[in-house]
Amino acid sequence: MAPSWQAELALESVLARARMAWHRIPQEVRNVVVKKGAPEDGTTSPMRPLPGGARMYPETDVPVYPLASERWQETLESLPMTDDERQERISQYEISNDQASQLLARELDDVFVQYASQLPHKGWASVVLENDTADPELCANVMAVKEAGLVTRESMNEIIEHFSGESPSSEQIAEYGEANGFKPADEGDLGEIIQAIVAERADFVKERGMGAMGPLMGVVMQAVGAADGKVVSALLREAIQNISE
Repeated sequence: MAPSWQAELALESVLARARMAWHRIPQEVRNVVVKKGAPEDGTTSPMRPLPGGARMYPETDVPVYPLASERWQETLESLPMTDDERQERISQYEISNDQASQLLARELDDVFVQYASQLPHKGWASVVLENDTADPELCANVMAVKEAGLVTRESMNEIIEHFSGESPSSEQIAEYGEANGFKPADEGDLGEIIQAIVAERADFVKERGMGAMGPLMGVVMQAVGAADGKVVSALLREAIQNISE
């Protein structure tokens, strides 16, 4: 039996806690009663409320450091970009929403922006995402060689992997591409090959119209070997349209 004053205080605490629980479950740190109380069945008891997000307190073991206004201003000016600022920055480039989201989520937007002014935005975003662990400068150099028409789009990832850990010049990249069959076919020769393939299958083309693009694309790519897929597609489309008309 407890003294009346003590029992009244205990009941007041029980009542206050019951009222709190009626509105929401209390967020608190609890102590598991195993050896220091009874019963020894894992019963818990409240210790203290959980701290909120604004909980701040000075570290007693660290001496106070006076912060001059100049140092504070320098710190403010050196803060990293916020997520909103990064989103705003990358929205200025001509890339798809999916590419932008992936670049931000994988923290590759700085790499993308570093070389984006020198390269086609969508193509460069694809290269960065496909080679996220490779040296950005190497990736940019390989793409620049591709843009110069010296290697194919399809060979870029293989070339980047081959030169991993190195810093090849544009000439070395182009030489490697030519030696390994990655140099695009001459556009004039490519046009002649496509015209011959389409003429040979003229009946099929007239029957299917632009629906012949898919089947003939595979035939052309097999015939020309290394070639830029976009160039092949454009020339093939033109050849099919000429016959269809």
